[in-house]
Amino acid sequence: MSILKNINRQWLTEHILLILLFVGGANLFIFIKTSGVEEVWFSFSPERAVDISKAYVRVSISGAVIALFILLYESYLHPYVTRNFSFLKKLIVWQADTAIIITLPIVVVFTIAEMIDEGYAFAKAISNTFNFLLSGLFISYFIYYYTLSSLISFLRRLRKTFGQYVFYNYITGKYAQPIEEDRLFMFIDLNDSTRIAEEIGHVKYSRLLNRCFDDIILSLKRFKYDIYQFVGDEMVLTWLTKDDNDGKAIKMFECIKEQLKLFEEVNKFSFGVQPTFKTAVSSGMVTATLVGDKSKNVAYHGDVLNTTARLLGLCKSYKQDILFTQFYLKRLTKPLLLKPQHIDTLKLRGKSNNTKVYAFKKTK
Repeated sequence: MSILKNINRQWLTEHILLILLFVGGANLFIFIKTSGVEEVWFSFSPERAVDISKAYVRVSISGAVIALFILLYESYLHPYVTRNFSFLKKLIVWQADTAIIITLPIVVVFTIAEMIDEGYAFAKAISNTFNFLLSGLFISYFIYYYTLSSLISFLRRLRKTFGQYVFYNYITGKYAQPIEEDRLFMFIDLNDSTRIAEEIGHVKYSRLLNRCFDDIILSLKRFKYDIYQFVGDEMVLTWLTKDDNDGKAIKMFECIKEQLKLFEEVNKFSFGVQPTFKTAVSSGMVTATLVGDKSKNVAYHGDVLNTTARLLGLCKSYKQDILFTQFYLKRLTKPLLLKPQHIDTLKLRGKSNNTKVYAFKKTK
């Protein structure tokens, strides 16, 4: 599969919008600084006036580069480098790295622009750049961009916590009143959790779970989904049924297994175990609404949740790492890469109709 096919359209759109936001923020800074001023002079180079049009070009380029570097850093480098760090240490590393990421593009873009303006006189360009870094203009620009980066990163983490769809609807008040939605639910649960907790102790067990959940989320970054909740050693994902017509849930589980396989030796060295997970998938109508007073959360109510939870408990009985129902299969409009195998028809407690359970003939 090509790289382009692996890039989620929503992911690409979001990153383009964030880059444009950084560029717009940089231009807003120049506008605020020069608004109402007839002629602006460089405080570090008083012999020449500022060319406002060139200033907009400089900050636009530096803003785009800063945004790109921050997105790449937060999406790929920071999660791997700090995966074993405490929250405080992660925050300190992020702050230091962000300061560097903001400063370097500004220095490079400014130096290149000064070289062009000074007739490619490298020494003069370096001198102007050094004087610029010591000026109040750079300090105010750095503080402005650092604040903008912190705000955007906070909103991205908030969106990641709620999930993209839930986050947007939460801030627009869509869930203020109960609404019906056709949703898919994916329950992911750690195998042999009781045995593992007894072997390594509860503190180490909690660290293992945090590590695994971080790895799972990292492996799914190209997919569109919401994290509904964490319940003990279980993680519940959800998304609108219309967003899955080609077996996305199964692809997601394969990505999770690949990610855990990648770090199985690291986990074995750190915790003495190689964690594996089982999954259950189903879809159906639910009611979505905000619950709670001081701490509000989006809650889903519907039979599909009970069905999926009970299906998860059957994975061990059937020796399968993923089970799904006919409710999920009948919504798909594209064939799966692996052929589903009907393994049983169950009368689940609390359901009036029988539920067909499917797996694959061979699982890894």
